[in-house]
Amino acid sequence: MSTMSETRTLVVPNERQRSKGRAPGRRVGWLHPVLMVLAALWLLPIIMVVALSLMPPANPTTTLFGTVPQEFSIRNYLIIWEQNPILLHLLNSAIITGPSVLLVCVLGSMAAFALARLRVPLKALIFGTLILALILPMSSIVVATFRILQSMQLYNNLTGLVLVYTALGLPFAVIIIRTSYLAIPMETYEAARLDGASSWQIFWRIYLPLGKPALAVVAVWQTMMSWNDFLLPLVTLGDNALKPLTLVPLAYRGMYLSQPGALFAILVLISIPVVVLFIVIQKYLVNGLSGAIK
Repeated sequence: MSTMSETRTLVVPNERQRSKGRAPGRRVGWLHPVLMVLAALWLLPIIMVVALSLMPPANPTTTLFGTVPQEFSIRNYLIIWEQNPILLHLLNSAIITGPSVLLVCVLGSMAAFALARLRVPLKALIFGTLILALILPMSSIVVATFRILQSMQLYNNLTGLVLVYTALGLPFAVIIIRTSYLAIPMETYEAARLDGASSWQIFWRIYLPLGKPALAVVAVWQTMMSWNDFLLPLVTLGDNALKPLTLVPLAYRGMYLSQPGALFAILVLISIPVVVLFIVIQKYLVNGLSGAIK
């Protein structure tokens, strides 16, 4: 019985090879300071608004070029709570935002599945129309929206505003969700068909669960659009009892102009729900945006 000896040679990469392997990291390393500077510039207005909302009404003096108050107090938040029915306006904003987000996610996901996997007549024309609707500025449809809501007897009605926001949010929802559905292999759809699953079962049990990241993107986008909008509620709602939270700062335009801290406090209060929503579904949001870019 012969003994076979085997010699193994350990190849150690030289410095040139190691530096070549680190080349991609080095190329993007210089972006970190740039991104930090951009993040600081983006956070600066937010920090200013929060700081000025804590400016005492009795001593509205600031320092650092008017960006930071000399004293801090939560009195402005107590003032806006006493002077306005905050809970009522908050409820109106929730009534407008919640149903519109739900309708956009449900209808947009079904329409996206149909455009992605089903045989739909004039599919290219429909998709092109959605893209055109996406780039249409909201200010160009205000007058038409006002006339339509009046003819349908939905003026000064929260239901009409929900329908308008749903129509405005559907193009973006369909495009984003359709992109995520197209990333699912066609073999998955064909295998489900061979197993006897209907189109509804394939959509409900396969595509909708796999499209959660895209739905998160759509939910955040629709929430921001319907919660933060100022123009449409101003035009379509005349009753003060129906106005959302975004119209409360109008009260501080004239009578309470001597209380700038209260105005900033209202702006902070309006921003809190959207920030909380973004933090909660941040993971799904990043994944959904990555899938949309692919």
